[in-house]
Amino acid sequence: MSTLLRVLVIVITVLSAASLYFAFDNFNKRQILLGRNAALVKQVGQIAQTIEKEDAKLADGESALELLKDTSPVADRVLPNPEKEDLLETYPCWLETQNLPTLSFASDDKQIQLMTYYAIDEEGKIKVSPVNGQKVTTGPGTMQELLDLLGTRAIAQQATLNKTRAGMSKLRTQLTDSVEEINQLKLDGRVALKDLTERKEEIVELNASLEKEKATVAKQTGEIRDLKGTVSDLEDQVETLGAEKAGLTDDLAKSYEMNEALKEEIRKMRQGVDRGVPGGEILSSFEMSAGDKGKVIEANDEFKFAIIEFSNDAMREMLGEERENALPQVNMNVRRTGRQSATGDFVTRVKLRQPVRGKNIVVADILSDWQQSPVEKGDVVFF
Repeated sequence: MSTLLRVLVIVITVLSAASLYFAFDNFNKRQILLGRNAALVKQVGQIAQTIEKEDAKLADGESALELLKDTSPVADRVLPNPEKEDLLETYPCWLETQNLPTLSFASDDKQIQLMTYYAIDEEGKIKVSPVNGQKVTTGPGTMQELLDLLGTRAIAQQATLNKTRAGMSKLRTQLTDSVEEINQLKLDGRVALKDLTERKEEIVELNASLEKEKATVAKQTGEIRDLKGTVSDLEDQVETLGAEKAGLTDDLAKSYEMNEALKEEIRKMRQGVDRGVPGGEILSSFEMSAGDKGKVIEANDEFKFAIIEFSNDAMREMLGEERENALPQVNMNVRRTGRQSATGDFVTRVKLRQPVRGKNIVVADILSDWQQSPVEKGDVVFF
């Protein structure tokens, strides 16, 4: 009997030790799961703050933008009703709306919902599906409800981003056409100014000739009786010269007005470029040190865009110490370490477009004209 008791004591002792071991092991695993769940909840909350709660749209009473461009040819007459084209007829101006409200999962009830896997009924019990008898994990009050909302808004925001890119591309084309038209107007203006200068010189010569003729007439007053016929011809010539002078003066006034109009058009276009019109030139005043600035963390060769993570120093160079400045739309180079080709490790160039607020992330366009191969994750961005 004593032997049996000793065996039972030993068995119970071994089982107790095993239970203690498994208790410690399960506790460690539970801590891992709790930490992992807390990290996921925190990250989902941060991502939600970058997703807009609703799509941008025109406010009540707000109308679409209108920009009428004179499309009638330039002629030597004033057109009371020139033909005009609305450049912004199809422009989605509501996409310019800034600081739209974003999703927020920071409240206590949202944090609790993010950690609630099963649906809870009114009695505080886990809901069970009457169809298959499984515990319900979707619907109001569950983590899945918030994740579905986040996914839906992310898809909508990506569609808005693509629509914005399309609008920017169209504006760039319109800007290019306008610049080419202005360049042609400037060329025509230079020709008109050259012709005007020549006409001014002719007027000076004609005035000098007129003065000379007047002096001759004054000198030969005593001979007027004998030279009435000659004087009559000279007076007719003076009248002709006066008429030509009046015509040249009118032409000079018209050319001056055309020149002033060209200057005003050029001034307005330069102001548009200086204000950062989409598709504008790179800011000439921007300076940046040479060297590696960041790396590609995502790229899409089909839609020609890349997501770049910059270093803190690079972000300060671009946005200022407090990141208070607007992102300069500059071109940067992309290379791939270890790549061997005719062009070395050079991959392409990219043009910076949009920073992600509060992070070192910038969205950039891939410049196809420079591309040697598709941009890949991990490629180095340098200036």
